[in-house]
This record gives sequence, C-alpha cells and structure tokens, in this order.
Amino acid sequence: MFDLTQRVNAYRKNMTPAQISLADTLLSDLGAAAHLTIAELAERAGVSSATITRFCETLDYSGYSDLKAAIVVALDRKRNDSEKFAIAEGDVTESDSIDETLLKISHQEAAAITDTARIVDRVALDSAAAAVINCRRLDIYGLGSSFLAATDLQQKLHRIGLTAFCWSDNHLALTSAAVLTDQDVAIAISHSGVTSETFQMMEVAKKAGATIIAITNHPASPIGRMADHVLVTSAKESRFRSGAMTSRIVQLAMVDFLFVRIMQQLFSSASASLERTFAAVKNNRLNYNQKLND
Repeated sequence: MFDLTQRVNAYRKNMTPAQISLADTLLSDLGAAAHLTIAELAERAGVSSATITRFCETLDYSGYSDLKAAIVVALDRKRNDSEKFAIAEGDVTESDSIDETLLKISHQEAAAITDTARIVDRVALDSAAAAVINCRRLDIYGLGSSFLAATDLQQKLHRIGLTAFCWSDNHLALTSAAVLTDQDVAIAISHSGVTSETFQMMEVAKKAGATIIAITNHPASPIGRMADHVLVTSAKESRFRSGAMTSRIVQLAMVDFLFVRIMQQLFSSASASLERTFAAVKNNRLNYNQKLND
C-alpha cells in the first residue's frame, strides 16, 4: 500500500548515492517523469539505465513500467491532497505568512497520519495486538522523541491492566530485556531504525526469546529487519520541521492504532479497568465552575 513517495522515504537509507540522485530527480518533477523513457530519465538524473533498474528493485517494483504506473498514482494522490487542503503543495519557507505556515504544517501533519494509516500492514498490526494481549509482560524501548511514544503506550496499556514497562535508563532497560522469556514481548520505537541503544535492547530481548515488534519509519533498517512484526510510519523531514517533530506525531498515531485494536479485543475487561483508573484520580480534578481567588 506504499505509494512512490512513501517507498522512497522508507527505503532511502538503503539507496546508493546514484539512486538517491534518481529519487530526488523523480520527486522534484513527477509530472515530467511520467512521460520519460528509461533512457530519458537516466539522462536527466545523470545515472545509468542499470541504476534505474536497481532502483526499481530496491523499491520492490517489477520494472520500469511498474515504476511509471506508480508515478501516475503518486501524481493523482498529490493532486487530490492539494485540492483537499486548498493550498499549494510545498515546504514552509522563511517568507511564508503566518496563515501559509499554519496551513502547510497542518496539511503535512494530517497527511503524515493519513499516509501512515494507508501503508500500515494490517496483518502485522493485528499480529502485534494479539502478541501484546497474550504475553506475560511487555517491555517498550524508545529514546529521545521516541520515548514520548513509548511512555504513552505504556501508560495506555497499564490503564487497562496489561503489565508493561518503559525504561528511561538504558541499563535498566537492558537488564529488563535480559530476563524476558518466550512468553514476553518487546516493542522498539525508533524513527530512523538505527538507534544503537534501542537496537542493543532488542538484541538482548530477542536472545531471551521475546517476540519483537518494531515501530519505525524505515522497515529495511537494522531495527526493522530484526523485528518479528514491523509497523511502518510515514513521516517526512522538511527544512523547518526535523524528523523528530513529524516522527513523534506518526508514532503517537501508530500507538493509538495498536492500542485501539487491543481495546477492541479486550473491550469488557479493558473498559472496566479504564473506569476504575478514572475513578481513582477523579477527586484530583478541579470543579470546572470553581471560583478563583482574586
């Protein structure tokens, strides 16, 4: 369910410099690329025809005709998205007005969530949900901005009575991973898929026999390849919005996708747990109409 731009984004780190140059040429003018022969595209991108063939293989297209069909689909989707948001496609620039800035950011963030929902592997998502439901305990690993998504998932699962741990200290995470068993699950969250500490935690958990789930933007990364189930996000970096910003948004969306699928299968018991946890903290809420002191 990946479209061309999503595939390029997901597999870019696995491309050669020549393939990256080709990808940039394609994405800079999809309209023109749709009408080029393989020889014309090779000349425009400054690469060989063989590079284009290998590029198709990297993106899992059967050949150049399959790639051209994907270009047409990407063009149509891009046109529909632009019309939907009634704004010109493009990145935020330093000269944009506040209205243009807000519209572009909202468009990009909404598109990232929509794209993630479109490409997520439905079988992998339900398999991951089943693994979490049936496991003895769950470890969740995430560093930097990914730690926010990890703690959000841990808090959600804890509230419905599932035993889940999210460690802020690397050493504690490693020692926890070491005592997992084949009855347990470990979830690793990493936008890049190359976070060395997160990969180390996964290695230890996998050696202990745990089922591994990865949430990453790059399925062909070391973290993506090690996982038993891969949930792929679709976040794109831009000039004023680093990967950390967009990745956080789509990671939180993926956490919601996974959590809701779990809730749907545990509805009765999970709903009762949510009610009990809400009741436990309700007295800590202010009366909405409470008068404030001058």
